[in-house]
Amino acid sequence: MKVLLITLDPERAASEPESPAAALRDLGCDVRAFGFDLGFDEDDLSKDPPQVLLLDARERLEMAYSTLKTLRDLPPLQGTPVIVAVTTPRLASLDFRAGDDFVLVPIVPAELYARLRQLDWRFAAFSDADRIKVGELEIDASGYEAFVRDRKLDLTHQEFELLKFLAQNRGKVWTREQLLSKVWGYRYFGGTRTVDIHVRRLRAKLGAPADAMIETVRNVGYKLVDSAAR
Repeated sequence: MKVLLITLDPERAASEPESPAAALRDLGCDVRAFGFDLGFDEDDLSKDPPQVLLLDARERLEMAYSTLKTLRDLPPLQGTPVIVAVTTPRLASLDFRAGDDFVLVPIVPAELYARLRQLDWRFAAFSDADRIKVGELEIDASGYEAFVRDRKLDLTHQEFELLKFLAQNRGKVWTREQLLSKVWGYRYFGGTRTVDIHVRRLRAKLGAPADAMIETVRNVGYKLVDSAAR
């Protein structure tokens, strides 16, 4: 796994026992470590983006938040999941909206490994004949079930088919007429308003923030995206 580590002193962190850098090295991760001054080449990140950003904040939460804001604005890092490393005394002050997960320092490698794998799963997007995963949405096509995180969605047959089709073709915009043809079939004689109604119901059942996955493209139609990766 490729990890971008932001820490106060990259050289010292590499040799410090029970640090995020040492744990990542022991776990066999491909680590690039930089200080809070962010002395890296943005073009290099674009060519080889990390899968996870680990922010070694420890007691310096305010500094970490400021740095994270800068990082979030960099195109190569937009949508990259973030783990914040924090000490136990500062845990009560941690803003849980700042990152996607956290880990305590001193680091327990097994815990860090579990959190890395969990983030890798959450933010992965894949599909095969039976299972489709986009962000926090997972569809079991053969079992006719759909989940957001661990919450099962109560979908009608047509709602399920529409969600599945959009997920299988994520990122592509479909007109209402195309969706009627692909999802409802050529023999369906209902109007395009049917698509709007089903999209509205799907969004309600997905709930916030997952409802943002179905985007309306004005004057065109709809597409499904991984909202967490935007």
